[in-house]
Amino acid sequence: MSDELFPEPDVALPPMPLSEHVAEDYVATGLSLKAHPVSFFRGRLTHLGAIRNAEQRGESLRQNSRVTVAGLVLVRQHPGTAKGVVFMTLEDETDIANIIVWRKTFEKNRRTIMTSRFLAVRGRLQREGLVIHVVAESFVDLSTELQRLRDVDLLALESSNMRFVQSDLSLLKSRDFH
Repeated sequence: MSDELFPEPDVALPPMPLSEHVAEDYVATGLSLKAHPVSFFRGRLTHLGAIRNAEQRGESLRQNSRVTVAGLVLVRQHPGTAKGVVFMTLEDETDIANIIVWRKTFEKNRRTIMTSRFLAVRGRLQREGLVIHVVAESFVDLSTELQRLRDVDLLALESSNMRFVQSDLSLLKSRDFH
């Protein structure tokens, strides 16, 4: 005899895709131990010419090489003492990328720089010892792509190059300092 007051039949739900698990983890906690959100977009990022952030550390990239990096925007800093320079940190599934945005570039791209949560940045690689950063030249706001993490079949959408824009999904809010 069941101790339920109103017994309900078992329901067979479809399995939740990994990308949706990751999206829900980020909504609830701001991180996921299952995967990194950017990993689901690696094909699109490769198509844009973006390298994995860990590749910046490779010896094959020389000083002033033009590169494209991408990731979730973790931090934006716009200190008053920096004469209009903005510092950003992007994170992909492999590493972080430190971005420097000079005043003129910032003024031309202010909205994208200040509002993007998922961003591709093209610029010049700079090295000084172990310190590596990209001096930004142009930007591609990929924030709307984050909605796709909740799509039932993200991998099929990725391969078909379909693009869906849905309501805002706050996966990650950057830490901004002014």
